[in-house]
Amino acid sequence: MLFVTADQIGKGIGKRLLLYAINELKISKVDVNKENQTATSFYKHFGFEVKSTSDLDGCDKPYPILHLELTKEPLN
Repeated sequence: MLFVTADQIGKGIGKRLLLYAINELKISKVDVNKENQTATSFYKHFGFEVKSTSDLDGCDKPYPILHLELTKEPLN
């Protein structure tokens, strides 16, 4: 998961972090809170698609999670 503070959204920080994670760290999967449409749209914009969902987060708390996977070449 990638977090950017609200006052930094829209400044390109998330994009730079995500492209670094994809290109340098070779990540291809991310988890997003199902209710966070902004984050879901952000990841979809960069080539991720929803592959599965979970009713619980990684700590077994009742936060529905979308599991996304990179399926396209990311935008630069």
